[in-house]
Amino acid sequence: YMRQDDGALNTTSQTLRAGTIKTEEKYDRNFYLQYDHASVTGSGSRVLPSALLGDGAAISANYAWTGRYFNQLPIPTGGYGLSGEVGAGMTLAGERKPFVRVLGRWLGIRPIGDGSSRVVMRTEAGAVLASKQARLPSTYLFRTGGDTTVRGYGYRRIGIDYGGDLIGPGRYMAVGSVEWQRPILQDRFPGLLEHTLFVDVGSVANEARNLRPYWGVGTGLRLITPVGPMELAVAYGLKTKSIRLHMTVGFVF
Repeated sequence: YMRQDDGALNTTSQTLRAGTIKTEEKYDRNFYLQYDHASVTGSGSRVLPSALLGDGAAISANYAWTGRYFNQLPIPTGGYGLSGEVGAGMTLAGERKPFVRVLGRWLGIRPIGDGSSRVVMRTEAGAVLASKQARLPSTYLFRTGGDTTVRGYGYRRIGIDYGGDLIGPGRYMAVGSVEWQRPILQDRFPGLLEHTLFVDVGSVANEARNLRPYWGVGTGLRLITPVGPMELAVAYGLKTKSIRLHMTVGFVF
C-alpha cells in the first residue's frame, strides 16, 4: 500500500505480488504475478481521462533479471551492471485491454588516467505498449526526475505536463547520464573525498516520437564511507531554469 502526494496529484495504490526470486552475488532473477490498483485524485478543475492520470487496475505476469559485474562493492571503481524487465497483462478497470511493459537499465564505470578518477555512465529506458483507452495504473507508467535520475528537477517532476503544475505519468521513458568522479584533498584526507561533474537528461511521453529532453547539469562532492558513497550535489535544470540540491547515500544496483 502506498500513497504519494506530489503537490498536484495524490496517488493511492495497492500492489499484490507473488512469485519466485533467486538472489546471488552476481545476479538476481525474479518471476512473479502482480495485481495493481491505483486511484489518482487532485487534478482540480482540469478534466482529464483516467487513462492519462494512471487511475486504473491491472494484472500481469513479469520476469526481471539483474546482473552486477563491478570490481568491488559497496564502492565500485570499475565494471558494469545491467537489468531488464518484461511483463504482459490485462487491464481490469473499464474496458479490459491487453498490454506489454518493458524496462531496461545499464550502468558502467570506466577508470581513466591512473585509475584514480573515473567516468560513470548510466541509461534507462522503458515502454508500455497498449491501447490509448487502456486504464493502466500509475505503478505501470513512468515519471522521472530527482536525486537518482535527472538532477536539477524535483522528484517525479518529469512527465506529461498538463499545465498548472499538473504532471501526469507517461508510457515511454528515456534517461541518460554521464558523470566524472575524481579524488580531491588526498594529502589531507586520503581516499575520503571526491569531486563530481555531471550531465543528466531524461524525458517521458505517451508516444516515442514526442520524447523531448530535459537537461540537468551540476557538480558535487562525494564522501567515501565504509557503507558506500554519500554524495551532495547542486544541479541546474535547463528546462525549469532552477537550481536544486540533491543528496544520495550508498550504492545500489
